[in-house]
Amino acid sequence: MARGLKAKIVIKNANVITIDPRMPRAGAIAILDGKIAGVGSNQDMEGLTGPSTRVLDVGGGTVLPGFIDAHTHVMSSGVRHVTQADCAQPSISAIQEALRGQASKKGPGEWVQGFNFDDTKTAENRFLNRADLDAVSREHPIFVAHRAGLVYYFNSRALEAAGYNRDTQAPPGGYLEKDPVTGDLTGVVYQHAAEWVERELIPQPTDDDRRNGLKIIMDMYAKAGATSVHDAMVSADEFRVYQEASQKEELPLRLYLLMHRSHFPALRDAGVRSGFGDDRLRLGGIKVSVDGGIASRTAYLSRPYEGSRDDRGFLAVGPEETERMVMEWHRAGFQICIHANGDSAIEQVLTAYEKAQAEYPRSETRHRIEHCTLVNPDILRRMRALGCIATPFCTYVYYHGEKMKYYGKERLEWMFAQRSFIDSGIVSTGAADYPCGMYPPLMGVQACVTRTDMQGNVWGPSQRVTVEEALKIYTINGAYASFEEGAKGSLEAGKLADLVVLAEDPTAVEAEAIMDIPVEMTMVGGEIVHEA
Repeated sequence: MARGLKAKIVIKNANVITIDPRMPRAGAIAILDGKIAGVGSNQDMEGLTGPSTRVLDVGGGTVLPGFIDAHTHVMSSGVRHVTQADCAQPSISAIQEALRGQASKKGPGEWVQGFNFDDTKTAENRFLNRADLDAVSREHPIFVAHRAGLVYYFNSRALEAAGYNRDTQAPPGGYLEKDPVTGDLTGVVYQHAAEWVERELIPQPTDDDRRNGLKIIMDMYAKAGATSVHDAMVSADEFRVYQEASQKEELPLRLYLLMHRSHFPALRDAGVRSGFGDDRLRLGGIKVSVDGGIASRTAYLSRPYEGSRDDRGFLAVGPEETERMVMEWHRAGFQICIHANGDSAIEQVLTAYEKAQAEYPRSETRHRIEHCTLVNPDILRRMRALGCIATPFCTYVYYHGEKMKYYGKERLEWMFAQRSFIDSGIVSTGAADYPCGMYPPLMGVQACVTRTDMQGNVWGPSQRVTVEEALKIYTINGAYASFEEGAKGSLEAGKLADLVVLAEDPTAVEAEAIMDIPVEMTMVGGEIVHEA
């Protein structure tokens, strides 16, 4: 900071956890022009405080770098809050009522959609089926998404609209579930067999839907203390609305956009690469999913799910196609971000990364494995050799604990493996994958520390990390995953003034109370985007 200049804001009487090993703790921060001008004691900041400086006395509150969620579904989730029925309900009858409410707003024959359905959190503890949805309406086609994504539920009218019947061959990467006795379609539709319907048959949201949804989801994240989010599957229409919001200075948080694989040719031909943009809106990597989900029990595993003889999950993209895509994207200079949950799926992705790197060597690719849920020592060795980044679910152990029994205690010691990533020298991030998992970063921090679910069950205790390690996962590691660790992720002079003020110190409270710490303030670039 130039001699004589005074800070715009000084935060004092603070318990600052900097995530900077050179000065782990401090008592005050000075901010000027959206960046940190100084970190130190209250006395250190006196020389930076002038008549026009706004002094924020946080009364001993804890200041941290703003949390970074490195894998979530930002705009699409916001749009769902605007346009769809929220099916996070305790029973199928309550879900039906929510869908009827949505249907009442639609004209004859218009699609009705629902999201956030979670079978294990309903009294019936089962998937929806076509009969459940036919009871809501036979006039409207109905399309409901599982909270985990990747699994969808159709009524009879929706199956007809898609051209699906008992004799239909599902498209590649998809599956149509049939009743084992009658052979009729149950209405449960997997991955690519449903995703094309959502993309091509269901009317797309309007730009106003996207704008309104973006405001909702940005506010949700700001209140939870997040200052940067990585949107993990962005369409061209969403990208356009993001650009519009950025130009109008209506993006309260920082965005790193992982683009849907279909947009790769246009981006490549335009000469655009990962990293294009500014510190508010930046183009990230290319995203594709090769297997199923953890919450939906469709991840592609090397051994069957507990209680099953031969169910190993679902592979949406095979090895040859994975290798072809990775080779092309890697050669073009993009960061690659592939959804792979099961160990067999992760091994498939790593083989593709290794072949691409051998054919076209690059430094600092920072290719990512999105979720990277079930690992083993060989996977860890290969990831370390490639410099591969892991973005595991962080709130799943807490929020989806009732599903962990399908994986078994032995496998849980290698799932959401933050301890193993740290010990193996692999950079791993904090991620919620909302709406698949709950989004509050403090819930994710607590789950990483305790490995304990809502009922008090412990899953995979060998993967516990310290609070300090979990905070690093949710801050500087998230910045590293987007090549931005030099600009954010820790509180140091010269970095962006992105920070969160908590009512209590996560390192000082009982671990089981971390998620309940109130978020007092969230600041992005020195501007307050949330204040309790």
